[in-house]
Amino acid sequence: MSEKRLIPPDWELKIKWNVKLFRAINSRRSRFLDRFYRYFFRLGKSYTLPVFLPFFYYAGGFESFLHLFLSLVLTGVLMPAIKYTFRHQRPSKLMDDVYLLEPVTLKSFPSADAAYAFTLLGVIIFYGNLYLIALFSVYAFLIAYGRVYMGAHFPVDVIVGSVIGLLSGAAGAYLTDIVKEIFNGYF
Repeated sequence: MSEKRLIPPDWELKIKWNVKLFRAINSRRSRFLDRFYRYFFRLGKSYTLPVFLPFFYYAGGFESFLHLFLSLVLTGVLMPAIKYTFRHQRPSKLMDDVYLLEPVTLKSFPSADAAYAFTLLGVIIFYGNLYLIALFSVYAFLIAYGRVYMGAHFPVDVIVGSVIGLLSGAAGAYLTDIVKEIFNGYF
């Protein structure tokens, strides 16, 4: 017996600009970008957090760690909840001729890697100088672009993931203020 779904599994294919933009990015191959993204995409995974912690400590000390922690918890709760609500398939499962640069699992919508990268950006905006914010902006946009280039996500996946990350960064600032007030004097 087939399951009833409120959201059809191929809803992203019905968004014409989403498919056209995916094809435009994914079909243009570059040897440089293929090599670059074979390694760079790993920086979009949460296990790379220790690489970024020195930047946050430099920019905002322990307060930025608290802010980052709270923001990443928000992202970490929202992403699986949304992914398993929509349960959307990867582009390579829904379309032919997708250039897939990495093996993918789980669900496609939204992009957790983009959400992670933009959460980092959303937090560093509160503490960093212009150069640090520019560095994290380039990093986040490269991760988001790479998810489509590598064939792992549709553009709408990375756009929604990016918005979730930025909103988590902003909400984390609000939560940080609450935690600081509760534990007055410890931060």
